[in-house]
Amino acid sequence: MTQILKEINMKKLFFSLTLIIILIIATIYGVLFTSPGNSLVASIIENKVNEGQKNVNLKVNNFVLTLDKIVFKATIDDNSEINVFGALNLFAKSIDVNYNININDLSKLQNITKQKLNGSFSTKGIVRGNENLAEITGQSFIASGKTEYDVKLEKFEPKKILVEMTNVKIDELLYMVNQPKYATGLLNVDAAIKNADINNLDGMINTSISKGVLNTLAIQPKANKKASTPIVFDLKAHTQLSSEVASSQVVLDSSIANLDIKKADYNLKNNSLVSDYKLFVKSLSKLEPLINQKLNGNFTASGDVKFENNNLDLTGSTDIFKSNTTYKVTTKNNKPETVKLNMNDAELAYVLNLVNQPKFATGLLSIDANIKNADTNNLDGKVITKVVNGLVNNSIVNKEFEQKLKNKINFDAVIDTSLEKTLASSIIDVNSTLANIDMKKAVYNLKDLVFTSDYLLTVADLRKLEDVTGQKMRGNVSLTGNIKQAKDELKVDGKTELFGGDINFNLVNDNFNAKIDGVEIKDLTHMLYYPEIFTSKSNIDVNYNTTSKIGNIKGSLIKGQFIQNEFSNIINTFAKFDITKEIYKTVDIDSKINKDIINTIVNMESKYTTIKVPSSTLNTKANTINALVKTKIKKYDFDTKVTGSLSNPKVRVDTSKFVKDRLKNKVKEKLEEKLKDSILKDLLNKAPIQEEQIRKPASNEEIARAFREMFGQN
Repeated sequence: MTQILKEINMKKLFFSLTLIIILIIATIYGVLFTSPGNSLVASIIENKVNEGQKNVNLKVNNFVLTLDKIVFKATIDDNSEINVFGALNLFAKSIDVNYNININDLSKLQNITKQKLNGSFSTKGIVRGNENLAEITGQSFIASGKTEYDVKLEKFEPKKILVEMTNVKIDELLYMVNQPKYATGLLNVDAAIKNADINNLDGMINTSISKGVLNTLAIQPKANKKASTPIVFDLKAHTQLSSEVASSQVVLDSSIANLDIKKADYNLKNNSLVSDYKLFVKSLSKLEPLINQKLNGNFTASGDVKFENNNLDLTGSTDIFKSNTTYKVTTKNNKPETVKLNMNDAELAYVLNLVNQPKFATGLLSIDANIKNADTNNLDGKVITKVVNGLVNNSIVNKEFEQKLKNKINFDAVIDTSLEKTLASSIIDVNSTLANIDMKKAVYNLKDLVFTSDYLLTVADLRKLEDVTGQKMRGNVSLTGNIKQAKDELKVDGKTELFGGDINFNLVNDNFNAKIDGVEIKDLTHMLYYPEIFTSKSNIDVNYNTTSKIGNIKGSLIKGQFIQNEFSNIINTFAKFDITKEIYKTVDIDSKINKDIINTIVNMESKYTTIKVPSSTLNTKANTINALVKTKIKKYDFDTKVTGSLSNPKVRVDTSKFVKDRLKNKVKEKLEEKLKDSILKDLLNKAPIQEEQIRKPASNEEIARAFREMFGQN
């Protein structure tokens, strides 16, 4: 009896469970697969999609879901349409559905895509299969191009992929993904992937770009549109997929450069790359629109690239600047780490040409760099730069800087640079046939962009500077000082001991100041090949603005004396006065410089003489002079005018008082003419007559010649 009751209870339980299951299925069917249920589901889809959206308004116009079919028609803001229809077998888990999607304005879907998109998109195709094996075939229209695809899925995972993209416009594709239109051209892709499993890849991808043109204004908005030449390019790439590696061959041909990659292996699993490369830069000048910098020349470079875990290892060699150069660059976590560079026999003329400078010089440049840490905040390394067999190109320098170089100028240079933290500290040694420059503490701060240095400038033979300075000189000189160059600041100071005195100067930006103290003028004029007519100690200040070209030279010559020369002899002849015995306690000089014009006033006075230059104008550009020299020697007053070219000035002397003396002498000669022979005979019998006793007063020509000598002219 008990057993019978148990069986009856079990049957009740079974029927109860069966009824519940039937009710659940009926409920699900009622909700999902009936017209009211479809309306409810459609409403849920609309609310879910439109929730929180501003620009998206999905409207489900028709939704039918039964056990054997599905129909879904919807619009988005009346400008886009989604249409899905076909057979559906839920129990067999199979599907045979057509789809047609047209979106006219992708930008309105930003809240859904989470990325700004532009333009339109359309695709249509068929999804057919079951959970074990399904296939999606179709075509889409993107960027005015056509794309056909065939994707096979195994358990909803991509297994086999065939894609063919034809004549996709690059500029429209860039616009679609909200990027500037960096280039135009046609993109074609042919992909046949037999196995898309990332651990067991098998297939190939061919990619090509034809009729490519870079949009320089998009890349560099400040580029000169009229001056820029279009940069055209074509690309072909073949990629073979094997296991987890994509191995590519790439050929890029452009009007700027060619890039040839024979084998680039990219591991999709660990994101690592191993590749060779060969680069031929045809014309650097065509880069100007992109970098706003004029460059010239061409070069080749080849080597290998390794990239793994955000670490880069780049090695190679190049013939840049007609050199033999090898290099190795490494980065760590995408930041510079080490640099090794060995450049041998680079031609200096090509270096200048690269940076669009005239070929000021020829020579060979070598650089040996071993930078252990290339982080600009924590530098560590050594760089040695050498220039040998340097020769200045006189014709180019003369043209560019209005110089008159004639003699050869040879030079060599060695720069030994140590890198530490943010500092580049150098020892610089430049030797040339003109002068030598030594810098023991040249430091450039890469953080503050400040350069400071000491310097020693040595000129062993001043005669060799004549071509550069335009002034004939002799002797030697050395100059020491310091330099500071910052963003908005330039400071240069210097000093030298010269002829018993000191010369100190400093330049702050465009303001130049110099003090000449105690320099012997006689020795200075000797050094400058000027006539040695005066000896004194100098005390002169110079102030000059290099930008406005306005300045002042003011000072005095102390305890000055004329030295015996043609000028003093002439004075002695016509004035019967030895000017060399006069001592001028101070000679005041005041010159105003206004660009090419120098106006000078000179005052000098001794016990018996007064010499003044109230007006003197020197035009350095026209190389002319216009000066008035007022001279008083005892009872004689005379003016001298110096005008015309500095190389051959006209000198006019007012000798009216001397003419009167000559007339007196003429009268005296007439009165004594009859006694002349007897007097002369008598004098000759008594003693020899000195030449000075019978010499006539100096002529105008002699006086003019003496003043030319005084002004340093022959």
